[in-house]
Amino acid sequence: MSLHDTAMSGALSMYDTLNKESTANGSALEPTANEGAIKKLSRGISRATENADIVKYARRQLELGSIDMPEFTFSLPDLSIYPDDFRQFLEKELIEVGCLNSLENAGRLNWWCGGGKNRVLWPLATTGDGNCLLHAASLGMWGFHDRELSLRETLYETLSKGEYRLALFRRWRWRQMDLNAAAGLSYTEAEWMSERQSIVDMASTYPRNHTSTSYQSLEEIHILTLAHILRRPIIVVAETMLRDSEGVAMAPIPFGGIYLPFEVPPSSCHKTPLLLAYHSAHFSPLVTVDSSSDPSEGSIEGYSIPLVDPDTGQLYPVLFAIDPGPDWVWTASQDLLPCEATTMEVLIKKYLQCEYQVFMPDEMDRLSESDATRSKTAKQLMGVAKQFGSIGKSVSKKFWSMAKRPKSHTASNSGGYGDTLLCVRIRSKRHKFVDQMLQNYLESAHERYAQKSLPSTLSFLFL
Repeated sequence: MSLHDTAMSGALSMYDTLNKESTANGSALEPTANEGAIKKLSRGISRATENADIVKYARRQLELGSIDMPEFTFSLPDLSIYPDDFRQFLEKELIEVGCLNSLENAGRLNWWCGGGKNRVLWPLATTGDGNCLLHAASLGMWGFHDRELSLRETLYETLSKGEYRLALFRRWRWRQMDLNAAAGLSYTEAEWMSERQSIVDMASTYPRNHTSTSYQSLEEIHILTLAHILRRPIIVVAETMLRDSEGVAMAPIPFGGIYLPFEVPPSSCHKTPLLLAYHSAHFSPLVTVDSSSDPSEGSIEGYSIPLVDPDTGQLYPVLFAIDPGPDWVWTASQDLLPCEATTMEVLIKKYLQCEYQVFMPDEMDRLSESDATRSKTAKQLMGVAKQFGSIGKSVSKKFWSMAKRPKSHTASNSGGYGDTLLCVRIRSKRHKFVDQMLQNYLESAHERYAQKSLPSTLSFLFL
């Protein structure tokens, strides 16, 4: 039986004539101007030749409609049904292995899967051309890159003349003032305006310069803006510290946390967040793999992941939580508008479908580390934090809580005790064109796998 038969049934007949129509029009596999100039991944689901027309069709449908509040969350098919060698071949093509290993080794990703009972998240391979944030968002929703720069163009338009731009920039300025104070900087009003324009220019759809094949990399404010465009929360999983080759902490990494579409009423937002990984200055979408052995398989209820920072035991930070308002006097003290942890928790529960779950010690690799190990890590990070002023003081206070992580005395069926953690409910829902894309990709991957395996088989026959 071929992969066409075993991978996934229900091919979508609506695409059967697309290839012939596109060829007749002379546009079957012609790259766009942007695609021709940018170095792309030669692997991945959307790069399968048979998927070129499906992706074009899907993009056309998205352009005709609206990208506001997209409800789709991409997931991979069950790869465990294939022989180990082919499964490893697929994982090598589809997964950012370096990102996965680094974040897992740092205890930032999948630390809740120690007992093998909870859902694992995988970072998908994503093109690194300066547009990786928007590529990752597009992959995480629809299964293909933002090669037409539709999301990036919308991002630029939102920042330059969008309805929420002033509120977004106030939130950005409030946070940036804290970071500036930590570094001993103070901007003039003219410098604030220049920095603001730089944020807009970063989102441009034009390459860095006339000789470049990549775009300007994006920052945290662009993630916040994207959350407003999509009307959907975004959660970024990242390491907390940049480290040297010997593992010594050098500086904080600011991207990790929860980005909420504050300016949009929660009732108008999609409550399943977009999950992204950030590693080595690169974004990737975090997706799950469907599994026939998963008890929630086929359930519309989805699955849950903790919203707890594994190093501190506290909730993930909500970035840009404070908007001082249009009448705020920027010379006033920031202490006048504090944002307490309880306030952040209220915001999280408004925009995300949350629930409390009990996790047993064997289900939490990171949180079950010895007190001595956590204490050593905390001391190292607090030492670095002291170099960053008020930001450092805030970070230091959080790390003190590592030895005082709140325990839940909720008894398990085995008579033990676990931790009650706030979780977010994730519902995967693939768009109707994705199943056909996955089917085409698996067939293409199997052909490449067979060609790769053939030389080694022949050499064995001639030994």
